[in-house]
Amino acid sequence: MASSRLDPLRPKPFRGDVIAAGVVVLVTLTWTLAVRFDAAWSAAAHLAYAAVALAFVGALAALAPLEGHTPRAYQSVLYVAAIALFMVVVAELGRVAGADRVASTAGALTWESALVAAFALVPATARNSAVCTLIGAVVGGVAVVAAVQWIWSPDGLATARWVLLGLMVVYALGAIGQRDRRLRHGVALVDAAGLAVAAIALTFALSGVFGGEDDGGPVAGVAWGWELLIVAAGFGLIAYSSVDRQPGPAYLDVANLVLFTVITSLGVSASGATLVGWPLALALMAAVLLAVGLRPTTPAPPPPDVDAPQPPPLPLR
Repeated sequence: MASSRLDPLRPKPFRGDVIAAGVVVLVTLTWTLAVRFDAAWSAAAHLAYAAVALAFVGALAALAPLEGHTPRAYQSVLYVAAIALFMVVVAELGRVAGADRVASTAGALTWESALVAAFALVPATARNSAVCTLIGAVVGGVAVVAAVQWIWSPDGLATARWVLLGLMVVYALGAIGQRDRRLRHGVALVDAAGLAVAAIALTFALSGVFGGEDDGGPVAGVAWGWELLIVAAGFGLIAYSSVDRQPGPAYLDVANLVLFTVITSLGVSASGATLVGWPLALALMAAVLLAVGLRPTTPAPPPPDVDAPQPPPLPLR
């Protein structure tokens, strides 16, 4: 009986794309109301309409029938839309509980991000959604960084960078474990690892460009170890993308290498520019790789069974 009552909310696969488009418009409306009427309406009012929208989209996402091992594109849109609406609900719950604004403190950001990450991991596991794995991993990483800031209140950005480095290692190990069993989820974790490295590089780039403070003093340069991490991660992402033929890591590779170029050039004046250091190291690396790739080739040896007699034809039955 309960199932028949919910049948009107069960998306028909041949109308899935239209339903997904309508849900995207609904999510845009919800976020527009939340931002435009942030001060005009009470937190309880925002929570009410966001909860209704979440219940509706969540029902569509849960009732959409899986037709294979992986969700169709419209189903992935429904899952992501539900996560986006859940973010509004969590934010308004925080305001109802007494927070001044979204992520007003490190503690608020910790529990808000943790709830969103947990919500995203439900379709990641129950519906085999790789995009939800990526969202859960990234938002969960935000929760970890915020929790460290909340508990220990470290000065500067050094601690956050080490936490991001630890997250990168965790994501990479998770990707290795998922590569043979669930490749799409492994790729999502590789993307999360690339984003963690990009966040590290971004802290250096923004601090250098805007003259921010780093560990209690002005940013004077970036330690070569961090630079090595960023460029190695970039090369690793492009290698992974080439081997497994996945475009996502390649895009993150470009972002990381652009950030590497920025941070290795910060503070270098025209008179102080030199080829010693990364320019020379990159030139040698490129020369070696190109020499190996363009070296003369010799004919491959014949297969071991080239002289074996042909098998007899199978009898007709």
